Amino acid sequence: MKALGIGLAMVAVALFATVWWQGFAAPSGMLHGATTAEAEAAYCLAVAERISEITGGRGAARLELHLDEQVGFWRPRAGPRPGAGRVALARDSTAPGVNEGAHLHLAVQDCALKAVSFYGHRFASFQ
Repeated sequence: MKALGIGLAMVAVALFATVWWQGFAAPSGMLHGATTAEAEAAYCLAVAERISEITGGRGAARLELHLDEQVGFWRPRAGPRPGAGRVALARDSTAPGVNEGAHLHLAVQDCALKAVSFYGHRFASFQ
């Protein structure tokens, strides 16, 4: 009985250690290959601005409000080089086999989720 308890404890320690070491090799958690928080914010800013360009303010009122909120949220976080986000977005959305609309749709969701879950932001358009 004692040996079983020791064996289970050793397995638990081994599993914990494995998860711990694998965590160090995990991706940074940044969206769309960004290497810094500013680059990520610039990308998200570019996504919201690009969708606004496409809709031209003629989208559903709730969508337009949300895009305005995203621009307002990401712009101060984008740092001194927000244009780098446009370059990265253009690279990603014009890659062979990529549908720009689908990419923007998923990217704007990723950015909103990051703002809510990581930064704790509350979008009024979500209410």
